[in-house]
Amino acid sequence: MEFTSKLNNEIWLLTTVYSPCTPHGKREFLDWFREIEMPEDVDWLVVGDFNLLRKPKDRNREGADLNEIVLFNEAINKLELIELTLHGR
Repeated sequence: MEFTSKLNNEIWLLTTVYSPCTPHGKREFLDWFREIEMPEDVDWLVVGDFNLLRKPKDRNREGADLNEIVLFNEAINKLELIELTLHGR
């Protein structure tokens, strides 16, 4: 979705994500996600439920998949995304 700021007329592209929750689905999603080629001059917001973790301590119990964590962080880094953390979380 594309929207325009009423403050300064900047145009933003908003992408919402609800990624798969199976191990195979997550890997297919990450393969696709990592290869997105967003032009540098586009202001892009990506929000949603990725069903993935950035670090093991983000999981509320034992058993984080370290390979998925590495792949997710690699995709975020390749896309040069910046995480905006939620306050109070």
